[in-house]
Amino acid sequence: MLSSEQNITVNPKSLFWTYSILVLGSTISSILIESYLPLIIPILPLGLGLIFDDYRRLFYLLFMTIPFSVEYYSDSARLGTDLPSEPIMIFLTGITILAWIKLKFGINRNYIMHSITLFLFMHIFWIFVTSLNSENLLISLKVFTAKIWYVLPFFLFPLITFKETSEFEKTYKIVYKFLFVAICIVLVRHAFEGFSFAASHGVVRPFFRNHVNYAAISVVSLPFVWAFLRIQKLEGKSVKWLTAILIIFVVGIYFSFTRAAILSMIIALGAWFIIHHRWVKQALAISSFVAFIGVLWLSWNNKYMEFTPDFEKTITHREFDNLLEATYKLEDISSMERVYRWMAGIEMIKDRFWMGFGPGSFYSNYKSYSISRFQTYVSDNPEQSGIHNYYLMTWVEQGLIGFLIFIGLCFVILIESENLYHKCTNPKDKYLVMACALAFIIIFAMNLINDLIETDKVGPFFFLNMAFLLFISSKYKKSKHS
Repeated sequence: MLSSEQNITVNPKSLFWTYSILVLGSTISSILIESYLPLIIPILPLGLGLIFDDYRRLFYLLFMTIPFSVEYYSDSARLGTDLPSEPIMIFLTGITILAWIKLKFGINRNYIMHSITLFLFMHIFWIFVTSLNSENLLISLKVFTAKIWYVLPFFLFPLITFKETSEFEKTYKIVYKFLFVAICIVLVRHAFEGFSFAASHGVVRPFFRNHVNYAAISVVSLPFVWAFLRIQKLEGKSVKWLTAILIIFVVGIYFSFTRAAILSMIIALGAWFIIHHRWVKQALAISSFVAFIGVLWLSWNNKYMEFTPDFEKTITHREFDNLLEATYKLEDISSMERVYRWMAGIEMIKDRFWMGFGPGSFYSNYKSYSISRFQTYVSDNPEQSGIHNYYLMTWVEQGLIGFLIFIGLCFVILIESENLYHKCTNPKDKYLVMACALAFIIIFAMNLINDLIETDKVGPFFFLNMAFLLFISSKYKKSKHS
């Protein structure tokens, strides 16, 4: 635990009167300008005092805000951020650096030498290298910088400040409790719209950009609700409340009408079975082989050209059942727009196979590589969204080397999750490790048709879960040698 040292003696009476004047002045200012903003001023010193007394409070606060953070864009649309989560992430990044300096850059050797840390370091390093070689240096360096303020607060901070498993538990509990409130708000709003598919996009705002972001954070958090339910049952406590929360989460995910999230829940059930039976390596080998054969088959004699959409039939659907039917008929506009961008991405890979175009460079380059036969009604892309496949995006922007490093990181995470699950002797640790593993599976599955790791609704879990795996791994190494 890191605490600030109190070396200055403060007169309580003077402090009281100073703070009273601050409150009075803020209240008068609020009345005069007819705004609530001045009322925030007296809260700031209290908040800062609590944070500097224990830095972890800011970490917990960040996870409280994530379910309710909103996207903000400036009038010029050149500045985009998530409020209040992203400013807190940046502030916590600075605190992480200062805390690490205070520890003289000391860190548990088990963390440094772990295969997850090594692959994560290579991943970050290669993003920096490809940024310098980018088609758009400024954008790529911004992406690299943003990656840092995900890695430092969510991966490094807990590793240098958390001493007990309970601190990770507290973080996960904060997330699911505050997210539960957000899901209830969305479900109530959706109920007034008759739970229609058409309304599922609007009822999640302003806290979520769209129904995909809403479903993503909900389904990634779901394994932890399950884990705490199992832990409470193990401890002989009532599980009625957590059972109700679990059901609400599942209902919320279903009524998000997000195909990837619903499917990922089913995949997670299968993943639990695979991890439980120690079949992760075999599953990875089979899935890699199937993916390779699939790519080979599609590329043979340009067979992929047979899947070009019918421009007139590829439209937006207003009913979920129609959407599912249109998906397998290749007539859903969102699915076929993804294919349009994937084809452009493949053409880009052919051009810059090894090093890629640079992080964040897909949007500014893909249209000149697109294939007109795959075009849809929304191919003008006014939202400036990405390729909608994180793995393909990694290859396009970071080249084959960056792609292989990231795939290696994913494989190492899953193999280590399985190893730790079977190594844990404490049932509580076992459930939490399984929850982490299933959350990773869900993230990997959803990123097959989305780009979610650099979003504040999913990215924090990706890096925090890695930190938790390292913490548990070190914990059992210490117990083995003691």
